[in-house]
Amino acid sequence: MVKKYPFSSKAVKAMIAATVAFTPIATTAIVFDANKVEAAYVQNTAHFNSVPSFEKYAQSIEEEANVSTEVRDALEAMDDAEWEAALAPVLVDATDDQKKAVVGLVRLQVNLYTGTYEKGQLQTFIKENKEFFGDESTSKYLTYLQKVEEAVYTEVKANQDEFIQNPTVELFQTLVDAIRSTDHAGIKASIEGAIVLSNATIAETVTNIENELIQGTVTKADWKTAVVSSGLAWMKLYGIEKNPGGGGGGGGTPGEGEGGGTVTPGPGGDVTVTPETVQNGTQVTAIISSELQTRILASIKTQAAEITIKLPKAEPGQTVSLDIPAPLVDAIEAKAPKATIVVVGDGATYYLPVAEIDTVAIAADLGTTVAELTFRVSINPVPSAQAIQITQLLQSRGVNVVASIVDIKLEAVVGDKVYPIKSLGNVYVKRSFGLNKKVKTNNTTGAVLENDGTYRTLPTKFKTVNGQQHAFVSSLTNSIYTVVESDITFPDVNNGKNWAEAYIETLASKYIISGTTAGTYKGDEYMTRAQFAVLLSRALGLPSEQYDNRFKDVKGDEWFNTNGALMSAVKQGIIAGKKDGTFAPNDRITRAESAAMIGRALNLKMIKFDAAKLDKNKKLADFKDAKAIGASTREEVLKVYQAGIMSGTGKGTFNPNEFTKRDQMARILAEFLIKAELMEAITK
Repeated sequence: MVKKYPFSSKAVKAMIAATVAFTPIATTAIVFDANKVEAAYVQNTAHFNSVPSFEKYAQSIEEEANVSTEVRDALEAMDDAEWEAALAPVLVDATDDQKKAVVGLVRLQVNLYTGTYEKGQLQTFIKENKEFFGDESTSKYLTYLQKVEEAVYTEVKANQDEFIQNPTVELFQTLVDAIRSTDHAGIKASIEGAIVLSNATIAETVTNIENELIQGTVTKADWKTAVVSSGLAWMKLYGIEKNPGGGGGGGGTPGEGEGGGTVTPGPGGDVTVTPETVQNGTQVTAIISSELQTRILASIKTQAAEITIKLPKAEPGQTVSLDIPAPLVDAIEAKAPKATIVVVGDGATYYLPVAEIDTVAIAADLGTTVAELTFRVSINPVPSAQAIQITQLLQSRGVNVVASIVDIKLEAVVGDKVYPIKSLGNVYVKRSFGLNKKVKTNNTTGAVLENDGTYRTLPTKFKTVNGQQHAFVSSLTNSIYTVVESDITFPDVNNGKNWAEAYIETLASKYIISGTTAGTYKGDEYMTRAQFAVLLSRALGLPSEQYDNRFKDVKGDEWFNTNGALMSAVKQGIIAGKKDGTFAPNDRITRAESAAMIGRALNLKMIKFDAAKLDKNKKLADFKDAKAIGASTREEVLKVYQAGIMSGTGKGTFNPNEFTKRDQMARILAEFLIKAELMEAITK
């Protein structure tokens, strides 16, 4: 599917057909790689050598652009008289023949670049104007059109900054001026005096054409989509890469344009953006205008890792959000596929990997188009009274709050309707928090706060930035978040009473595992299948899922289903039932079964485990009892062995059918989280 780029149209509110003729070049200016394009240009001008090659060129644009039927019908419905009326402001003191010739050339260019050229249109134009131009030689017009294309190409290449800052006016003037001034076989002399260009005539002409075309079933979004698609088609034909390294117009200093906001290029092709804001009552919204989008795309490089967008700090009683046009997300992905949109808010930062945002699927779910879709990111500390209440409640449970308590939302906006986006699928989205004190990473974790006062802890890593410790929290959903600290141990574990003390205390302090009702841990007891499933769900921060009655021996009201933990693990493919349709929740879990669950978890899309970290020198044959490892678990056992999550016994065996004890489970689970980069290594 073709990705869509946004374009600037502040002076004129929509992308319309006159602009379409040259808008493909605007896209070129955004992602220009001069050396590559120069060579490709020379190679590809061959499509002007004959009518078949010219029409093949037009057909290539049409097939790649895939312009909608509505757009095509609107263009076809606009006759010569309507085009002449629309172009009247730039056709001053022109004769009827001159008007006819200029209108014909503009229509030809518009249809060519938008992929709406009809076979035979070139010959029709030549036939209708042969007496005026004094020659009906096809080669004459092909050469002239090639020179027009070259003139536009050269002008854009030489003045990329101007095109990026004000493409609507600049590009219209460039195209019409190229038609007027290109000198070949007397065509220039025939029409140059008929065309008068000024800012006023340009704006009026564009508005006229808009009034003619934006009607009926065609919306401004339809036009924008057609413009963007045809622009990409033009680039493809000229060998212009969608992701070139470096681009025209970016500059090395903060850019400030008519759209408001600034773009500051950073190292590695990254950029920092400060958008303009609008206020409606207590709601402050940061806006990325079309002009600002253009400057962002001009500044980022292929290798860019982060596009950082800074939000203003909310005043008391205010809330702040950021509106990101969906086409901009696609445009950033097209140019910098590994980039993340980093939204810096008050108390937290939110990280949106562009490659994980399926704009087409989200738009389809909402019954709209990508062009009409906007993503709204809201990052707001909860009101102080609520924050105090939450803090006091957690403190009463022995939990310290060490970061701001922040409400983070991701929503889809279509017109005046707002839809919550619960998740981006099985994808972790990170958010980071600056901590208000130095913490022990063993004892600290990010947490999502539920409406009933409970909380779920989440995979969390730590990093010191500019002298301040930050927690990077991974979650599949959005809600109210903070970072909590506690220090939990058990009398039968503390002070070296259990070999797995560090593992047990770390996971307990992160509220992944818990002790018995008597306050002990009982590390020598065996784990059950249900217990292990619940612990994996907690460790991964999986949201609750409603039980679907798939297992014969599970009703759905058991303790392990209270928070939907079992079903969460099932839906992720981490656990499965027995061949007889049961789950056997109370059966003790074997080492092979534990390895199988962990191995499946490593395969989850959200984790992105790097298989290169596996020690391929390790083989199942290393274990004396390798043949005892069942075929259904051999692959996962090997993976967790090579990952360093599980190992054999001192006697050189794996003991696949031996049951897993609670202290063994703590080590397995902790090593899994560490190897999957969901938790810091445990410090002693």
